[in-house]
Amino acid sequence: MLIAEKECRSALNRCGIPGIDYCLNPYTGCSHGCLYCYAGFMKKFCHISEEWGSFVHVKVNFAERLQASLRRSKQGCVILCSVTDPYQPPERKYRITRSCLELLADSGLAVNILTKSDLVLRDLDILKELPQVKVGLTITTLDPSTAKLLEPGAPLPEKRLQALARLAAAGVKTWVFIAPVVPGLSDSEENLSAILKGAAQAGVQEVDYDPLNFYPAAVSKLRAAIQRRRPELRLIFEAACQDPHYYKEQLRGIADEIWPAYGY
Repeated sequence: MLIAEKECRSALNRCGIPGIDYCLNPYTGCSHGCLYCYAGFMKKFCHISEEWGSFVHVKVNFAERLQASLRRSKQGCVILCSVTDPYQPPERKYRITRSCLELLADSGLAVNILTKSDLVLRDLDILKELPQVKVGLTITTLDPSTAKLLEPGAPLPEKRLQALARLAAAGVKTWVFIAPVVPGLSDSEENLSAILKGAAQAGVQEVDYDPLNFYPAAVSKLRAAIQRRRPELRLIFEAACQDPHYYKEQLRGIADEIWPAYGY
C-alpha cells in the first residue's frame, strides 16, 4: 500500500447526496481495496499511476482547512466520508478524522459517519459529546470468506457488528448500510436476513441498502473474482448485469418483504 502525504486546498465541500449538505474526505484513495468500489473515478484527479485500492493520499493540512471553513456559520448535515473511508488504517497514525470531529463539535452541523472499520470506537469519547451524530457501518455480508473476497483490506463484519453494539450502548445513533448488494454473492434472503438480525441485536436503529451500481470497472473486478473463486455463481451475476433494472426491482421486492420482519 502506497501512503503519500499531500496538502489540499479545501476540506468542507458541498454534497449532492440526498439529506446531506456537505462532505469531508480527509483521504484520497482507500486501503480497504473493495472490488465493488465506485470511487475509482477519483483517480483521474490524483495524477497517480497505481491501481485504485493500492494507494492512500493523506491530506495532512485537512483539519486546518476545515477550521478555516467553519469560521463562517454553517447549517445542515456533513458526512464523513463520501468517496473514502474515514477510519481506514492510516487514520490510526494521522488522526485526521478525530481532529475533524473535534472541530465539528461546536459547528452546529449534524454529523453522519459511514465506515467499514471498528476503529470508530477510538473516538467514542467525542461521539458521545456531539449534539447531532449518526454512525453507520457498511456490511455487505456476514460470511467471513465472502467478506474477504469483496473487501480484502477491511475489518471482518463481526467486528463491525460489535462496534455497532458498543456505540448503541453508549447512546450513539447507529445505522447499517448493506451496500452494495452483489448479485449471487450477497443478495440471498438468508444473507440479508442475517444482517438484519445482527443489526437488530446490536441495537441499530436503521438499515438501508443499495444495489450494485454496474460500473464497468467494478463489474470487471467482480466478474474476475467470481470466475476465479465462485464460478457456480457466474450465471446469476451475468443475468443481473444484462438487466440491472429487473434485478433492482427483484431486490426491492425482497427488501419490502423481509425488512419489516426485523422492525425496519
